[in-house]
Amino acid sequence: MRILAAILFLISSAALAQTGLKYRVEIAAPKDMAEVLSKGLNLERWQNDPQMTPEQLRRLADEGVREARELAATEGYFSARVDLAIEEGEQPWIVRLTLEPGARTEVGEIDLRFSGPAVQDPQSAAIFKRVRDTWPLRRGQPFRQAEWDAAKRRALREMSAFRYAAARIANSEARIDREARRASLVVELESGPPYRFGEIRVSGTRRYSDALVQNLSPVHPGDDYDRDKLVIYQRLLLESGYFVSVQADVDRNEGPDNALVRVVVIEASKHHVEAGVNYATDTGFGVLFNYTNQALFDSEWRFRSTLRVDDTTKTLEFNFDSPPRPGGYWNSYLLRPYRETDIQNVRTKEAVVGVSRNWGAETPPSAVIFSANWEEESVSGGPFTDRHAVYFGYRRTFRRTDDFISPRRGYLAMFEVGGAPDALATRPFVRGIVSGSVFYPVRRDGDLLLRGQAGRVLSSSRDEIPSSFLFRTGGDTTVRGYDYLSLGVHQGEAVLPARRLLVLSSEYTQWIGDSWGVGVFVDAGDAWDDNTLFKAKVGYGAGPRVRTPIGPIRIDLAYGQAVASWRLHFSVGFTF
Repeated sequence: MRILAAILFLISSAALAQTGLKYRVEIAAPKDMAEVLSKGLNLERWQNDPQMTPEQLRRLADEGVREARELAATEGYFSARVDLAIEEGEQPWIVRLTLEPGARTEVGEIDLRFSGPAVQDPQSAAIFKRVRDTWPLRRGQPFRQAEWDAAKRRALREMSAFRYAAARIANSEARIDREARRASLVVELESGPPYRFGEIRVSGTRRYSDALVQNLSPVHPGDDYDRDKLVIYQRLLLESGYFVSVQADVDRNEGPDNALVRVVVIEASKHHVEAGVNYATDTGFGVLFNYTNQALFDSEWRFRSTLRVDDTTKTLEFNFDSPPRPGGYWNSYLLRPYRETDIQNVRTKEAVVGVSRNWGAETPPSAVIFSANWEEESVSGGPFTDRHAVYFGYRRTFRRTDDFISPRRGYLAMFEVGGAPDALATRPFVRGIVSGSVFYPVRRDGDLLLRGQAGRVLSSSRDEIPSSFLFRTGGDTTVRGYDYLSLGVHQGEAVLPARRLLVLSSEYTQWIGDSWGVGVFVDAGDAWDDNTLFKAKVGYGAGPRVRTPIGPIRIDLAYGQAVASWRLHFSVGFTF
């Protein structure tokens, strides 16, 4: 009988060796810890191993107890109890792991220390303050290893953002008091020597010259190291269209007094074609066709053409951009032979020829502008009337934010002044517009956005002025709750552009996790003429927010108080 049992055991063991032992893991733990364990345990990873044996499973189970305690500790549970049992028999075997995490450890004392030459540098006081102000872990918060690591990375990033490019973490320690369930944190940041920019060395260019890359640089030899300038530099190179990838940083192996700036680029394709169908809640369905040539006639000139048709607008446009000159300046030449709009019972047909001298990484860039504008306008199906203007303008754009795509702190601002003289326009005018956005983090997971825009046209009348120099508002990115450009001078069923504009907006977003949030907002504004009184049209509502690589996506349900109706609005990114 014993011989038969031994033979059966050998046969079953051989069968398991051939087919692999099948098992499943059952975890009994609070939901948040169950997810951590299911992702972190080797028991989970090896479930479908065709070579699994009982001996290997038991070894994994022993390791699983230790792994579960370590995973619990990364989430702040340093006194967790772990039990594990294996139910053998028919396959699949069942591995039951039970975890009782106990009370979570919280952040206690926080000691941020600084050492190195920066301690003797009076200018470093602002750097130390920024490190402390942006430190994300606060007393009383749950202690988690991932957040502790992220906090140290952020502190180092802030410390090394200006002058001290080689800053490092000299020491860090989380002192855990298991009985008090408290984590006392100590981080020492060593500044290293102050860095200054040296010469720029470019690699990766084939079609273009190194001088083209260097001409767009906002950094100059002898300047203090500033990471924001390098980020702006990268953005300028990418926005130019010449390159699809850019990396720019100082060589920390070089002397800090004259640190080499290494720029590595990958050139874009010479030809690029883009075609598609789009939808916007302001303008409805549309089609788009773009063609760009980044080396026109094998030169460094750029050419862009755009054909766009949607429910409100038909546009054909050509742009020629010169290579950037020293100092980051470039010229743009515009030819828009045809643009037709039909918005709020006002039809326009327009042609424009213009040139501008541009600089800066913002959108739109700072510029000196010259344009010749011809327009025909028809109101409520009436006859077309002609108007024209030769416009001279100056635009200045400012930006200082903590992030280019999804800023939480800082500001965007733009103003433009210009006009058309009597001899070169059907009606002379002087025009000014200013707009801006302020970003402020109210709390770690809550952001406030304040936005404003004001415009004024000085002229004896709005008649005979091309509509592109006047103002209408309302829609996805201005006053939500109202139809696109429905706020202006009412004439019958038509809404005409006006000589005055004022828009104000306040928006708060509560983030739920890293990417999702809910926003609430109040918008108010109007466009009106000199012979009428300003009366703000108010819109308010709420909607979800999603952070994406192209900027935050907003889907807003807004109530327009003046029209007593609800509207849905969709927008991406931030708009002046």
